[in-house]
Amino acid sequence: MPALDMDNPGVPAVATSLSLLQELLEQAENAKQTSTIEPALNKSDFDDISSRASQVAATLTGAENGEATGSQIKARQYAMIETASREIFSNLIATTTIDSPEFVKVWNLLDILSILSDDGQCDPALLFWLAEELLDSQTIAGCRKIFDFLESRRERITANHFKQKQLIILRTCNELLRRLSRAEDTAFCGRVFIFMFQSFPLGDKSSVNLRGEYHVENVTTYETSPADADSKMDVDAPPTGPREQTESRSTFKAADSKKSDKPLDPDALYPLFWSLQENFSQPKRLFETPHLAAFKESLGATMKVFQTIHNDRGSRKSAEDSKRSLKRKREGGEDEDTTNAFNPKYLTSRDLFELEISDLSFRRHVLVQALIIIDFLLSLSAQAREKLSAVASTNKAVMYIDQILSEEDTKWANEMKRTIADYLRQGSDGPYFYRMVETVLARDKNWVRWKIEGCHPFKRDPVSPANFVEAKGTVQRTATSKRLRPVPMGAVPLDFLKDEDEETAMERLKAEERSKIPELDSFKRKIADDDFEIEMPTNDQTKAAAVAGKASKSWRALRIAARTKLAAFDKIDDPKKIDIVFEELTEGDDAEDTTEPTASDEDMPTDRDPIIISGPVAGGKSALIEKLMEAHKGVFATVVRHTTREPLDGEVRGKTFHFVKAQEFNQLRDGDRLIESGTRDKVDYGTSTKAIDAVTEAGLVPIIELDLEAAQYAKDMDFQARFILIKTTTPAVLEERLKASGKDDATVETTLKNLPTDLDESKVAELFTTTIVNDDLDQASKALGSFIFDKSGDDQTNNDEAAAEDTAMKDDYEGVTEENEAEMAEEPKETAMLDAEAS
Repeated sequence: MPALDMDNPGVPAVATSLSLLQELLEQAENAKQTSTIEPALNKSDFDDISSRASQVAATLTGAENGEATGSQIKARQYAMIETASREIFSNLIATTTIDSPEFVKVWNLLDILSILSDDGQCDPALLFWLAEELLDSQTIAGCRKIFDFLESRRERITANHFKQKQLIILRTCNELLRRLSRAEDTAFCGRVFIFMFQSFPLGDKSSVNLRGEYHVENVTTYETSPADADSKMDVDAPPTGPREQTESRSTFKAADSKKSDKPLDPDALYPLFWSLQENFSQPKRLFETPHLAAFKESLGATMKVFQTIHNDRGSRKSAEDSKRSLKRKREGGEDEDTTNAFNPKYLTSRDLFELEISDLSFRRHVLVQALIIIDFLLSLSAQAREKLSAVASTNKAVMYIDQILSEEDTKWANEMKRTIADYLRQGSDGPYFYRMVETVLARDKNWVRWKIEGCHPFKRDPVSPANFVEAKGTVQRTATSKRLRPVPMGAVPLDFLKDEDEETAMERLKAEERSKIPELDSFKRKIADDDFEIEMPTNDQTKAAAVAGKASKSWRALRIAARTKLAAFDKIDDPKKIDIVFEELTEGDDAEDTTEPTASDEDMPTDRDPIIISGPVAGGKSALIEKLMEAHKGVFATVVRHTTREPLDGEVRGKTFHFVKAQEFNQLRDGDRLIESGTRDKVDYGTSTKAIDAVTEAGLVPIIELDLEAAQYAKDMDFQARFILIKTTTPAVLEERLKASGKDDATVETTLKNLPTDLDESKVAELFTTTIVNDDLDQASKALGSFIFDKSGDDQTNNDEAAAEDTAMKDDYEGVTEENEAEMAEEPKETAMLDAEAS
């Protein structure tokens, strides 16, 4: 500090500076009548503050008889103003509390010093030196008010002379962070970090963890002894030893866990689950094979247990809890900062463990940590190394060159990442939550790459004068109002009226081609002539005229084709080639030809809500929908789903699927315009609300055919519809249909094996409005129509029979699993016999 470096700043000069600051404080009181932090004082609020401060320097110059240099005079001027400021500052904070209205003088003093520092009349860092002392003198509540002042003035106090201020800003913020508790003052810590991020340039290395060090002090302790039946939870038990990471001594047996695929009970999962935290805080432990094997086993066991917990139950519970907490906040009038504080420390008691893992937010928090570690492991794979091989790395501390993940571990990491991603997508807000996590992880990878590349600065080269002048001229020419055309666009020229005699001109004016829309085919030959001229031009002028003429003719042809051949527009891949609009539409191309007239209101059902038809594979859903639409023409229309794959042979755009790009599909999904979405064989499928609304606006009842998983997704999204399950009476009937549809043996076995789970009674009762048995297509169609049109009396017998069959079907579905297991056990023997017989 300059004041400490001076031998004798001069008592008269200090008194002059003190008098100046007191006069400025008096003017500040008149300019700012409030006692709040805002508004900030400006240079215009004072009478010629710069010249008055310069007079102080002039008195110092006269005292030295002109023998001192300019830098010495400037240093002594800084010292005088600093000494005077500290005296006023010390008196104010010693006699005034931060909550009193009189404390506004401190804010005014800091504003005055900010103005003086911008004009070069005092040390640029003086304001932050005083702010640092002020923070040290106050409690955490007082520090919040001081930081309110710093945040409100951040742009102004960091705009000038930042190099002289950056060290004191960094030190002040770090000292404040050391005082704050990350658990109780989470929001305040975030404000401090944001202040630093906004103050320092994006490429500044002062806040970058260049060596990739981990926060190993963040320790999660948990119980290592087996759970006793009579054990009780200890509350706020003080630690009896040094704070070290406790390793689980209740080790698990890998052989036993491999024998059974059943999820572990909470007591057995407890030590495996909390042991994950050791690897979360110290990822480099996974470089050792035993630790990596234990991590894989623990994470696998955790995922099995998580997958048995119903997400909807957890999400509904968390939503209800949040509503109750908001209600308590409104009724109790609690402080907002305390209710929103987030405690990042876990409660690791065994008594709370089962309750914790039943909470959706808790499970998500743990799985996000797991995704971070898996991404760290995948960065060590051979494929990731190849991508970084071309980078001229200057910071190898975060690359871990000696560590390479094996192919087996890489495969496990990719599979586990997909499993966690699928789990996080479940629930009503699951897709949006995972998209947010995915975005954060992607940005983190970019920051790591930036550190590997040596933290190169983020800057853009200035625009050259030539480019600026060129851009300015282009904008001026574009914005300049142009004179009117002699012939308006779209109008037919009338020049012949003055060139021809009156009778001839009138005949030409009455010609039909002037008022009649030309035929579409008339443009075909003209466009072909233009193409020929473009390919084999006579000269450059004729080629340019042909290009312009073809563009005009193509636009006019498309305008005419839109009236009758709009379906052909989807087949135009190149805008310069529109030959498809001149061809005859094949069957299925013209949507207008196949559209049935809408039925009358008397023939429409009372309930016109969308209908979702779902069921197992090969259950006859499509055939049943076609039969229903044939019986009730003009009543129903199927909703066309969206997909990201390319159309197959025989598929028609807009009828089989809406074939879109992945980017467009993601926009629909992120914009909450899909009632359901899912991925199968790396291809996305979904149903948009716009497609449903199009059917509804046409006066028809939408029918949506979905598989069981997609139907559950739509139900989770609270889509209002009638959910109808289509199934067969016995698995044998379904097996015959699967084989008849050409499904391979593996698909047949998997489908039959999953039937008891997919058609669980509780799941069916919660998801579906009714169940239709589709052994006979005609009877099933009548039952479906009776339900939709609410003709309960006509088909009551069929429904009673279906209800009576449900009990018998449950036994059949449970028995088919045992039969299939026995058949699968005998299958290798039969295969060997057939191979021997064939040879």
